[in-house]
Amino acid sequence: MKIDKQKEKEFYGKPFNFSYSSLNRLMFSPSLFYKDYILKEKEIRTDKHLIEGKLIHLLVFQPEKLDKEFSIVPGKVPSDSIKKVLKSITLHTDVLELGDVEDFIILDSLKEENLYQSLKTDESRVEKVRTLGHGDYYEFMCTTGKDIIDNDTLNSCQEKADIIKSSERVMKLFNKGVTDFELDSLEVFKEKPLECKLQKYDFGLKGILDYYVMDHDKKELHIVDLKTTGKTVSDFVDTVEFYNYWLQAAIYITLVLNNHKAAKEGGYKILFTFVVIDKYNQVYPFSVSEATMESWAIGMEGVLVSADYHYKERNYSLPYEFLVKEMTL
Repeated sequence: MKIDKQKEKEFYGKPFNFSYSSLNRLMFSPSLFYKDYILKEKEIRTDKHLIEGKLIHLLVFQPEKLDKEFSIVPGKVPSDSIKKVLKSITLHTDVLELGDVEDFIILDSLKEENLYQSLKTDESRVEKVRTLGHGDYYEFMCTTGKDIIDNDTLNSCQEKADIIKSSERVMKLFNKGVTDFELDSLEVFKEKPLECKLQKYDFGLKGILDYYVMDHDKKELHIVDLKTTGKTVSDFVDTVEFYNYWLQAAIYITLVLNNHKAAKEGGYKILFTFVVIDKYNQVYPFSVSEATMESWAIGMEGVLVSADYHYKERNYSLPYEFLVKEMTL
């Protein structure tokens, strides 16, 4: 594990707020957290499923921002592996047209991704990258600063967004606060960035919440998180554990309560729902029981204790349990 004391000094020189993804990363591999967040060598992800998930969220909650967040490239978006190569190229040159990029830069980027290395000649490798479609994508990547999609992706994600919006059960969650009568008692928030300090720790929390509603008459706080999954709705219970979505839910609840004094001090009832759309476009809202939310809060506290150890000791060599006790088989 590479250690950089100067980067550590910069990291610890300003307050740090853990997001769900950074906290999850720390629990999975402290050394990867160190690389991503302290050394600042975090890879910019352009995976197809991540882009599509972001697009579906936008089309459901903020469709008016489509042109601001996404560029639509003519033709087809390249494969994930080619996108990584093109991204690598942009890090090594300021040239804005792929046809003008020097061959050795393309070849080096292909080596980094271990792509097309079985081809016999450098010329054939470069030809695989320097195509018209790849050139269009590369130019958009260099000039727009937005996520890039093609029309097929837009149409597919729009279909999913429309299916979500056609679900009566789901829209009962999202339509709160739309009438004049309700607006006096409800506060509705969409794609809301929040952060908060934690009294017991030197770090805080942050996150962007898809949707939440505060009902001041009923004294209820309802948080809704939209999930897209490549599995089925039947698998979602296992998915919550596999991806630690329970931790994300606990973080979101903490963020809202710490940013809304009325809800925290007024003893508002907390409601949490995961709205899930699966690979077959099946949509289902999973409500979370009060007992489950309590267990998730306890679980989050254990994660924060672990994070506190790493943060205070500045030790990211091994997971927490391997550093504080002897592990035997």
